[in-house]
Amino acid sequence: MKLRVFFTPSIVVCLMAAVALLFWCTALLPARPYGLILLPLALFYSILLVLAGWALWRIKMLERSSTWDTPRRLLILAPHEDDCTIAAGGIGVRNRKLGGVTRIVYLAPDEVPGMAERRTAEAHAAWRQAGLDDGDLVHLDVLPPLLRRDPQKLRAAAATLRAIIDDFQPSAIVMPMFEGGHIHHDMVAALIGSIVTPQDQFDIFEAPEYSPFTSLAYTPHRILALCARWLFGLVSYYGPPDGIDDRPVFVFRLSPEELDCKRRMLGSFVSQNAASLVETRCYPDRLVRWDQSCRRRRPFDPDGSYMGFVIALRRFLPGALVDRLLPGQIGTIGRGDRVTDWTEEWADQ
Repeated sequence: MKLRVFFTPSIVVCLMAAVALLFWCTALLPARPYGLILLPLALFYSILLVLAGWALWRIKMLERSSTWDTPRRLLILAPHEDDCTIAAGGIGVRNRKLGGVTRIVYLAPDEVPGMAERRTAEAHAAWRQAGLDDGDLVHLDVLPPLLRRDPQKLRAAAATLRAIIDDFQPSAIVMPMFEGGHIHHDMVAALIGSIVTPQDQFDIFEAPEYSPFTSLAYTPHRILALCARWLFGLVSYYGPPDGIDDRPVFVFRLSPEELDCKRRMLGSFVSQNAASLVETRCYPDRLVRWDQSCRRRRPFDPDGSYMGFVIALRRFLPGALVDRLLPGQIGTIGRGDRVTDWTEEWADQ
C-alpha cells in the first residue's frame, strides 16, 4: 500500500526526518556494532532531509496567499479544454459570483478524429457548473498542429488574439505559463507577449501546469516529489505546479464550495482521465504575474539543467534505469527532447 500525499509538503519532510532518525539510531546504538554498516544510509537520508527542508522553506518564500475579491472582465486563454479549468477554474467561479464577466477562448482543438467535439462538450459541461453560458466559451483553431512549425499561422493567431482583446476589453488575462511543458501552452504565452503594448491597461497572469524544468531554488514541490521517491517506494508526493523563476506564485484562496465546484468541473473531462484530474489538479488556482521582462527565447536554458543532465546520463546508462532514478519530463511536448525555442517557431523557414 502506497501513501499518496497531495499538496501537503510538510508530511514528506516529517517522514524523511523519521527515516533519517531511524537510520542514525540503528547505526549508532552501542549494542549493535554492525549497525555502522547503515551509516551511509543515515548520511544519505540526512541529505534528503536537508533538501526536503530547504524545499519547504522555499515554498514559504515563493508562494503568496492572495484573494480575488473584485469583479473583473476576465479573459482566460487556453490551448485545450481542460487547461483553463486547471489554471483558473476557481477564480472563474469566484469572478462570476462577484458579478464579473468571464470569457474563455480555446485555441487548439484536439487533432484526434472525434475528440474535438467531445472535448468541446466537456468544456461546456464543466463551465455550466460555474454558471457560465455556452456563449461565454469560444472555440477557435488558430495554433499550428502539435508536431509542425507554421510561422504564418502563428502570425495570423497573433492578429486574432489582438482582435479578441480589443473586442472584449479585459481587465485581467490568464494564460498558460511559458515553461516548456507543452508547445501549445508556450505558443499562447509567447503570442500574448508579442502583441501587448505599454498602452494596454490589463493585468496578465501566467498559470504554471507542468514543465521539464527542475531547480532547487524555484521548483520546491518538484524537489519534494523527487525526495519522496526514496522513501522505499511507499510514498508519492503530488504537489501543485511550481514557477520557473523567482517571481512570486500567487495562491488564490478559495472557499470550500468554490474548490468543490472546481473539483466537479475537472470531473467533467472524462476523455482526459477525469479521476486523475480531480485527484491531482484540484488545488487553489496558482498564478504568476507577467511583465515585459518575462519575454524570452526559451523558458529556460537546457544546458546544465536537470533535464540536460538526465539526457546526458541516458547516453551511458539504460534509459529505464535513468528514468527510475531520475524521473521527469524530457523536453517540451510536441518538440521531442528539445525545449521550446520561440525564435525557431516564429521565424520563416
